[in-house]
Amino acid sequence: MMEQFGRRAEVILGSSSYMLHRFKIEFNVEFDDQPDLNHAEIKIYNLSSNSINQLSEGLPVVLNAGYQQDVGGIFLGALYKHYTEWSGVDKITTIKAVDASDQLRKVSFSRSYKAGTNAGQIITDVARAGGLSIGALSLPRNPSYSRGKTVNGRIPTILKELARDCGAKFHIAKGQAFFRGGRDGDNIRFRFTPTRGLIGSPEPFEEERDERIISGYNMTALLNHRIQADSIFNIESRYVNGQYRVMEGSHVLAGNDFYTHIKAV
Repeated sequence: MMEQFGRRAEVILGSSSYMLHRFKIEFNVEFDDQPDLNHAEIKIYNLSSNSINQLSEGLPVVLNAGYQQDVGGIFLGALYKHYTEWSGVDKITTIKAVDASDQLRKVSFSRSYKAGTNAGQIITDVARAGGLSIGALSLPRNPSYSRGKTVNGRIPTILKELARDCGAKFHIAKGQAFFRGGRDGDNIRFRFTPTRGLIGSPEPFEEERDERIISGYNMTALLNHRIQADSIFNIESRYVNGQYRVMEGSHVLAGNDFYTHIKAV
């Protein structure tokens, strides 16, 4: 299905794999540069009863997508809800997942650190306890706790508080934790143009966030698995040119749509 366009998508649920050329698949995968966990909704048509019965809360979910030989991961997380319903002759199974392990979402963590321990050391330790690797640890400041520090609670909440101590933004994506200054990101060295993935014209936006006015562009591109929160890329178009950072967006497969929607600043 859609094979003639060179599109590729694979949903991995636990140890089972479902490919776009064998199943009708739809998805919407969120990403942003905020601490709250992002969600994905995946629909797979006409799964067998045996496959549906293997679905359970906490099951690892991986989603790969792209074109022909250029395929990469766009989501890594855990299932938290699923249901199946009929639409005409089609049996549609909807899977809702969050971009964190079941352990990270549910397990409380408590530990005391000795005097002089700095925030970066604690961040690394807490992230490891939640099964996260460090995607970036570029802290605007790295305070040491002269009287030591005790952390207690859900791991995402602890990491959010530590990031605040460091004046850093924090988000989780694909099993990694990212801590950076406000405008920092990963330069993916990709240039969007009307002949390289850009769909239509970027549209300007302006909004308030954290008592600051933020402006940038909303844009749509052919699905690009390299794009995630804090990706830095270039736009070259008739009216918009320059380097931008991804603030938020989504990867979408629905009907004829196979797009990445981006809010860039």
